Amino acid sequence: MTAKEWLSRARKMSGRLRALQTSKEQAFARATSVVVGGGEHVSGGEPADKHAAYAELSLSVDRQIEKLEQVRAEILQVIGQVEDNTLATLLTEYYVNDKTWEEVAAEQHYSWRWTMKLHSKALQTVEVILEKRT
Repeated sequence: MTAKEWLSRARKMSGRLRALQTSKEQAFARATSVVVGGGEHVSGGEPADKHAAYAELSLSVDRQIEKLEQVRAEILQVIGQVEDNTLATLLTEYYVNDKTWEEVAAEQHYSWRWTMKLHSKALQTVEVILEKRT
């Protein structure tokens, strides 16, 4: 696995985390609401099986979130070994914080082209770190 592929595991993770949290919230809403009369939703009075189903789904979502956070922590730990602050910031902003290259370039006051050159250098640095780990 290349350094880019390894780091890319964190890319777009925030979207997946949000999606998991949303599914958990929706399951909670279903577990705690009741349909009465003409389809009107009211709180309370749900059977225990809905609550058990929510508890099971919630636990599953929490486990997935924990695994994703472990991947993010591992990636941040490797990026933390990059001694050049500019390169470490670039990697964190793009791969962990899910920013576009244009946003990263603007925040660091570099051109897009220069940011891409720095990215290549950052990937080489991560490649060395990853090789030392194995």
